[in-house]
Amino acid sequence: MRPVGVTALLLLVVLMFMFDSAAGDPAEMCKTKYPATPCKNTNLGEGWSQMGNNRCVKAFYNTQHLTHSDAEITCRKYPNGHLVSIHSDVERSQVECAMYRATPGKAHYWIGYYLFQSDAYRYWAWTDDSKFDYRSWAPGQPDNSFSNREYCVEMNYWDWGLWNDAVCNQQKPYVCAVRV
Repeated sequence: MRPVGVTALLLLVVLMFMFDSAAGDPAEMCKTKYPATPCKNTNLGEGWSQMGNNRCVKAFYNTQHLTHSDAEITCRKYPNGHLVSIHSDVERSQVECAMYRATPGKAHYWIGYYLFQSDAYRYWAWTDDSKFDYRSWAPGQPDNSFSNREYCVEMNYWDWGLWNDAVCNQQKPYVCAVRV
């Protein structure tokens, strides 16, 4: 590469890093726009935050990290629980803030999105069977790049709130949601 091309490429990388660093920190957003609102259902225990009028969420970071299916099984132990489904920018921000409150480091969390496959069908779905009406994929995702085995979705890939398809048997923190 010529020196001008290398310089331009390095400048682009630096600018992308600066943009990512400035836009990707949810601290202020979580403090001002989406502060923690305790869940209406006080029987769930500590750490649950209200999400909209009819759901509560909790990010599980300081517990054993689980595979996607084990995380879904764990979330179902709560009444009306599943891995979280996300249906708008507001809900994505509320889930980001739950994650941020669990750990300010940008960990990759399981959410309830997965690739359903049968002999006749293959489509993306939510574990709670809710409507698929929103997406927040990172650039170039989903790419199913790991030996054609990336059927589950993690959040906070590349930047806060962005999704990536990942191998389902990886152990990660996770976010549960319950209907209240």
